[in-house]
Amino acid sequence: MTLLVKFCGMALLVYCTTSLGLSAAAGLGRRVRELELSLAVVAGLAGELQYSLAPPSQAVERLAARPSLGRMGYLGDCASLCRQGTPFPRAWKTALSRARGALLPEDLGPLAELGETLGQCDLAGQLASLDRADRLLRCQLEEARAQRLGRGKLYRTMGVLSGVFLAILFV
Repeated sequence: MTLLVKFCGMALLVYCTTSLGLSAAAGLGRRVRELELSLAVVAGLAGELQYSLAPPSQAVERLAARPSLGRMGYLGDCASLCRQGTPFPRAWKTALSRARGALLPEDLGPLAELGETLGQCDLAGQLASLDRADRLLRCQLEEARAQRLGRGKLYRTMGVLSGVFLAILFV
């Protein structure tokens, strides 16, 4: 009976550490997906501003209505704040500060800078700002992909191996 309890305890320990490793690796994948969606947001904003000449608050509202971009919570938050009468730059910064996801503060930086130019300068300036954000987000995306490949494998492997190590240690 005690052998069975020990075996179940070791299996549970390996399972828990493996789950932690898989969870950490999945977080890296979520960051990559959210960066890809953020690039789609920037491209969508550029398209909305360039072709419809809509104010940024309307462009954000249209993007938030798209099923593919609706998962980016800051779009819906910004659109909601704009409907309540908050000026776009403040609504954009507030929505980004409330953003709960896998994006790191350095990922949100290029997006936050958009609030200072969208709707505040001419079309060429807004498009230049969007282009700059696009380039910075692409750099962040490449870095995140490299981390997902390297660290993801490390996290999964370390999860399993640390569980096995602890199980052997407790035997």
